[in-house]
Amino acid sequence: MKKILSMALALMMALAMFAGCAQQPAETPAEEPAAESAEAPAEETAAEAEATVFPLTVKDQLGNEVTLEHAAERIVSGYYISSSTCIALGLKDKLVATEEKIDKRPIYNLAAPELIGAVGNVGSAKAFDLEACIAAEPDLVILPKKAKDYAATLTEMGIPAIVVNPESHEKLVEMINLIGKLAGAEDKAAALTAHYDEVIDKVESLTANIEDANKPIVYMCGTSSYLTTAPKDMYQASVVTSAGGKNAGDSLDGDSWTDISYEQLIAMNPDVIIIPTNNMANGQPDFTADEVLVDEQLKEVTAVKNGAIYNMPAGFEAWDSPVPSGVLGMLWMTAKLHPEVYTMEEFADDAADFYKTFYGFDMDTSSILGDTAEKAA
Repeated sequence: MKKILSMALALMMALAMFAGCAQQPAETPAEEPAAESAEAPAEETAAEAEATVFPLTVKDQLGNEVTLEHAAERIVSGYYISSSTCIALGLKDKLVATEEKIDKRPIYNLAAPELIGAVGNVGSAKAFDLEACIAAEPDLVILPKKAKDYAATLTEMGIPAIVVNPESHEKLVEMINLIGKLAGAEDKAAALTAHYDEVIDKVESLTANIEDANKPIVYMCGTSSYLTTAPKDMYQASVVTSAGGKNAGDSLDGDSWTDISYEQLIAMNPDVIIIPTNNMANGQPDFTADEVLVDEQLKEVTAVKNGAIYNMPAGFEAWDSPVPSGVLGMLWMTAKLHPEVYTMEEFADDAADFYKTFYGFDMDTSSILGDTAEKAA
């Protein structure tokens, strides 16, 4: 009996040992954390591979190839839109020269007062100061389309120069990402453009249920005359459309302010007329809403008969143009055209949040809420 018990015990021990051995492969998952840890550096390497590597060759918005040996540290911006972009991307400390009259543009006083009188002046696109630009010793120059010949000259001299032309929301985003990549501000560029997506989604949601018959025909005046308007391919036209309106100038071709006749304006018969700020965004254009209202040739235009003529707010930026804050123009337009879905009070809160987040200052919204943008009496 004892012999049988001994054999049975031995058999059980053998089976237990066999079972233990058989379970060893199943225990290998316990070692997986070590395997994951071993893979972590590979993931970091992949992330690093996606980072911008210099020397870097890019194409600007005219298709010109430009090479930078390192991330830009000294930037000349000869265009108020690219200068505002640099401020929004946290690059104001890298600006060594800018377009003229920055002391007249509110955004500098609000977000970058330290630049006023402290950086070089390279003039305007029409009268670019090449010598002042070279004297600033830039490693990146940003110019508008009108100054493309100067950009070519600078590139030939070995000074990297890009041309930007943000005449649509998509091109604005492209410009922001391009500057962010060249100046080491990709994260801030991504944050800014992600905010654009949020605003666009918001506006689309607000206007989604507005029937076509309830979308007003909107005539956007130019800054030189109320017989100048935005054609279909201009940034301003997209602002109107996005905000639940119909751009009166969509019958016109082009992407820049276009002169029209009284007959054309009467035929457009807009429901609403919008007057932007002046080119500096520090006041209104030379003409007034009152002049439009008393113009006898326009007395039968619906907007004139109803007094639906509105001034865009001055004192910040030209929100009808493709500046980084251009999305505020879309929100303002939505509040003005469809206050039933989005109020001016809500817009003021959104605008203040935008400037605090991307420009670092507390916006005084009293001018927006104080009827400065109300329709003419």
